[in-house]
Amino acid sequence: MNIENNNWSLILDLNGGRIKELKYKNTLVFGTYNRIDGKEGSTHICAPSFDAEGQEKYNLPFHGFARTLLWGVKRPTADSIVLTTHTLQTEAYPAELELTQEITLGSYFKHKVSVNHLKGGEVPVNIGIHYYWDTPQGWSTTKINNMKMKTSIETNHYTALQANNTIIFPHATYELQAEGIHSAALWTSFVYEGYEKKYSQDFCCIEPIKGWPDYFGTEKSILKPGMSVSASVRIKKVV
Repeated sequence: MNIENNNWSLILDLNGGRIKELKYKNTLVFGTYNRIDGKEGSTHICAPSFDAEGQEKYNLPFHGFARTLLWGVKRPTADSIVLTTHTLQTEAYPAELELTQEITLGSYFKHKVSVNHLKGGEVPVNIGIHYYWDTPQGWSTTKINNMKMKTSIETNHYTALQANNTIIFPHATYELQAEGIHSAALWTSFVYEGYEKKYSQDFCCIEPIKGWPDYFGTEKSILKPGMSVSASVRIKKVV
């Protein structure tokens, strides 16, 4: 599914609700990559958990259910689209949730993710957005808010995010505004060659997260029936 507006070009895959490609003025922002570890990677959301959260206690899959579900389309317009899907209650995670992605191509690329608790019991919920950023000149000099990120990318670490952030890649600079988000995980794929890691260089993942690393399972993360929680980002290329 393709959308074009205000110099943005977006390709979506409803299987997993993924962003296969996002361009601004023909510059690739997010892409789909054949990773060095043999897997294919593209942008997806992580909900109702991030990383390995809830695997033991709630039997949740890695990064939650969202990236493996089929998504439907609601209210498409010339510059925006809403994607929705549902998770079903399980014995270990007793809640039915509605997941929503609202994407707008305006002066910014805006991406809002919401989780609505439809029925069941209280459950912890986290939201992550696993962006695959294009790095055609590599990512070794990448900075977020003037802090070098090379070591964090190499070690699968995280950094705090502010309401307004600047991401500087070797080839491009972006403004990222965050709402309901406090951290970002950083990563790229790798394989071992002997005792050393060899990394994918054509992308790196900067993944805004509602709460990380000590959030899921705390009182702040609990979602009750009838309640909702959301997180959103706005991204703009600095010309």
